[in-house]
Amino acid sequence: MAERIVVPNNGEEAQAMVNRLRELAENKICFDCPAKNPTWCSVTYGVFLCMDCCGRHRGLGVHISFMRSAELDTWTPKEAMRIAHGGNQKARDYFKLHGINDPKARYSTPAAAMYKKNLDNL
Repeated sequence: MAERIVVPNNGEEAQAMVNRLRELAENKICFDCPAKNPTWCSVTYGVFLCMDCCGRHRGLGVHISFMRSAELDTWTPKEAMRIAHGGNQKARDYFKLHGINDPKARYSTPAAAMYKKNLDNL
């Protein structure tokens, strides 16, 4: 049975939610590479990324992938909920189902746009 997601009421609760999500086994490996203990998030896609992959995402532009530090930035409840409804494993499963395994190409695909739209609608 899936765990019930409690909507955070403020930035402090949002930050605590992101910290809890970061501790899940599925989020302890960067979404785009095998680096351990990622400290950055793509709020757009609801995934955890390492510093190197974060740099690549920042290079894509905020209109493609909006980044936040899991440790240093302040979080809004809406941003934390995107991470809660996303997560590295859900995103991995989604992109695998759509045959998209190349992290350099994945964010410019129609499948990526649909994944983002699904998170936008939550």
